[in-house]
Amino acid sequence: MLQKPPLPVRHDLADVEPYVSPQLPARVRLNTNESPYPPPSDLLDEVFAALGEQELNRYPDRDAEALTSAIARHTGWPGDGVWPANGSNEVFLHLFLAFGGPDRKVMVFEPTYSLHSLIPRITGTQVLEMPRNEDFEIDVDMAARAIRREQPAVVIVCSPNNPTGLTEPIPAIKALVEESPGLVVVDEAYGEFADPTDSAMALLAERTQVVVVRTLSKAWRLAGARIGYLLAAPSIVAAMARVRLPYHLSTFTQLVGCAALRRAAEALTVVDAIKAERDRMSVELHAMGVRSWPSKSNFVLFQTSGAGDLWQSLFDRGVLVRNYAGVRGLENCLRVTAGRPDETDAFLDAMKEVLP
Repeated sequence: MLQKPPLPVRHDLADVEPYVSPQLPARVRLNTNESPYPPPSDLLDEVFAALGEQELNRYPDRDAEALTSAIARHTGWPGDGVWPANGSNEVFLHLFLAFGGPDRKVMVFEPTYSLHSLIPRITGTQVLEMPRNEDFEIDVDMAARAIRREQPAVVIVCSPNNPTGLTEPIPAIKALVEESPGLVVVDEAYGEFADPTDSAMALLAERTQVVVVRTLSKAWRLAGARIGYLLAAPSIVAAMARVRLPYHLSTFTQLVGCAALRRAAEALTVVDAIKAERDRMSVELHAMGVRSWPSKSNFVLFQTSGAGDLWQSLFDRGVLVRNYAGVRGLENCLRVTAGRPDETDAFLDAMKEVLP
């Protein structure tokens, strides 16, 4: 029998549910937007050889200077404006530890990535949830009015948005920046699957309040390594140093990140193949009479009646997708990650079997 803890959880966390992304045994796992392809084999060979030369009885480089420099070279953004961390989720945690808190607000646009609300709540930041329209787009005029009224310290935009796959138009992001009194954070975790012109990178140099967050978990095939980073004005990065834990990036993590960035062209060679499978799923779902949304990410959101039962039927056939059927704004929606061609075949074959 589970006993109550000797001290109650913080009162503002009483109704916060832990983040859950089911890791269930399945022949075909298409539920967590991971890459279906492993990283290049020579990358791992290099990392393991370099690891053997490290003094693991010593702490890692506190400032991850080599990794920070590698990110700066890859992005073309100055190193003093780069913040690496253990995945983009830790980037957001550091961001809200530094710029959130009980007397501050963050604005998010639902439906979107659930950690954009969960992480601020963990840090005691008040979350303002703005609804998207029926096409999952941000109503910029409504958002501007809400920003003027609420004065949020942080506004988060996810582009491409998870779980809808849609990008936010750059003019819309600019409009939010013009109205915002604080930071505007653009989460580009899936940016490599979209067009380069969809990126908010160009806005970084124009406005010091713009922040871009990226990750090596998706297109770079390194979800297991947990590497993400932030690009921002140096003053923002300097402030975040106040809240990080000492030596938070392990020696292994730093070696993997550097090795991957040295092989950027090779690491990203599978992006086109993944995009082809994404588009094939969209076309085939449409042919089945299933509604889906155009995606510039590595997944497709689709909607059917009885989505919860459909999810179970797919799982019974060895295909695991993400179930959003009970989520507000995503009723009867499921999300499927683009995998290898054989995994796409398995998903589509299972769909044809279970659809009425």
